[in-house]
Amino acid sequence: MSRLRSVVLGACLWAGCSSPEDAASASAESPPGETQTPSSEGSTSEPAPGPTPAPQTPAPSAATACSGPEGTARLAWSHDAAWNHTVDFRGTMDADGNTYWTECESSYWVDKDPSQLDCQLVSVTRDGAMRYQRALPPPGAWAVHTVDGGQLFVTGRLALLTAMDSATGQVRWSVSLGAVKDTNPEAHHALRVESLVRSPPYLVAVVHDTFGDVGAEDLLVAVHADTGAVAWQVRMPPIYAPLVVDTDGNIYAGASDVLEQTTELFSFSSDGQLRWRTHREGVLDPTAVDDGTLLLGRSELVDAATGAPRATLATASAESFDYSLGRSSSPFGRAAMQAGRMLVLPDLQCTTEGCPTTTHPGDTFLYGLDVESGAVKWHRAVGAWPMSPLLTQRDSLLLVDRPVEAQCGENICTGEDAGIGTFLRELDLDGQELSACALPGKAPYITPPALHQGRVVLGAWTNWNAENDWTQRMSIRAFDLATPTEPATGGWVSAGGGNTRSGQAKPEAAPAQALR
Repeated sequence: MSRLRSVVLGACLWAGCSSPEDAASASAESPPGETQTPSSEGSTSEPAPGPTPAPQTPAPSAATACSGPEGTARLAWSHDAAWNHTVDFRGTMDADGNTYWTECESSYWVDKDPSQLDCQLVSVTRDGAMRYQRALPPPGAWAVHTVDGGQLFVTGRLALLTAMDSATGQVRWSVSLGAVKDTNPEAHHALRVESLVRSPPYLVAVVHDTFGDVGAEDLLVAVHADTGAVAWQVRMPPIYAPLVVDTDGNIYAGASDVLEQTTELFSFSSDGQLRWRTHREGVLDPTAVDDGTLLLGRSELVDAATGAPRATLATASAESFDYSLGRSSSPFGRAAMQAGRMLVLPDLQCTTEGCPTTTHPGDTFLYGLDVESGAVKWHRAVGAWPMSPLLTQRDSLLLVDRPVEAQCGENICTGEDAGIGTFLRELDLDGQELSACALPGKAPYITPPALHQGRVVLGAWTNWNAENDWTQRMSIRAFDLATPTEPATGGWVSAGGGNTRSGQAKPEAAPAQALR
């Protein structure tokens, strides 16, 4: 099979393995006082068997108990939409642990124009109790990107950007970015918001023409987060990777041409001034930034102030390695990086000094790289489609993984009837496994994670093939960590931004935190 793989990136939680006394339990149960929202069929997936550890790592100690019985993570609550509804969950969670997503009728099952599909904004509490369900007006295809300052930032068809009150779901303002890009309304049907990030006091979006011919341009546009008023705009070559933002609000983008294997790299200040622009060979889209260091793909470290090369990573390869972020433009979780300290990312087998010498069916490895030189410090085998590691406040790395011995084909790794399961690993910063825990069911967990005081919320595809009927049937499931924790304020992809998962601005009168 092709080595071009879709890698679902994000993160997961602290888990351990059950003690012998607990192992007799047959399934994970919600604790007293917790809310478990049943699925539309009124059932919950049975726990998957415990995972097979990576070849070079011993199995977790029995003393580090799993958060659920039979080596399975304990389910706190779950939510399943109607079978004919498409769910879009991007890991959006506020500082109180409230979670947000959208549900829309599927155009595959409902005989309506796509712009007229019924959609709802949904929010639940940390314990899974319904806060509200708000009907969303046409034009449909709504998605919640981030939450900040009591506002949800949501996009819809025709490149519509809307701010909603996070407590009530009521609209505060709305702006057509499609109209900003093109005054011809007929052209708006092909436009969509490809990426959306916070660069206070602005929201910065990429408006992309999905039907664009050769020479078509994207629009990089900033609007005031409080009002939706357009602050500045720049015409750009097509941008396909999510934007990256540093703690000063500087924005990094790459316009790559896969066929020509070239990339135009750009950096703009928060007020839209071009800082630098450079042409490079290869597909080198910005992946992460921290403290003056910019990571390009899985290939290179450059000076964030100038774009000048600093170091080539041991994982650099001429072979493209496609990322899929769970149908999300969210940049969260593509890498865990702290300048001067650590850089961790998943990739295919590399071939330079310190790289793995044997392959495995999952075909993917997790690498710890030197953030100055790009050299391999450690590596470990991980399964196909891993979620990239999340750094916690305890300085552990949380990883959603698949069995390393399983080779993912067209169907075996998708849907509720997938042939293999998904599980959690916690690693230390040297790549040593601290614990491993199976997630209930075999549907692949594919969304960026939401983490709040030891509770992690993830979305799993439950239809057999998410490409088959255009209906992303997603079960949203929450799990409790054995030891409560929060995501680190450093270690994320974008150092700037308003979502606590995407990093925080530099604290006043204190040194800057490392990368988000």
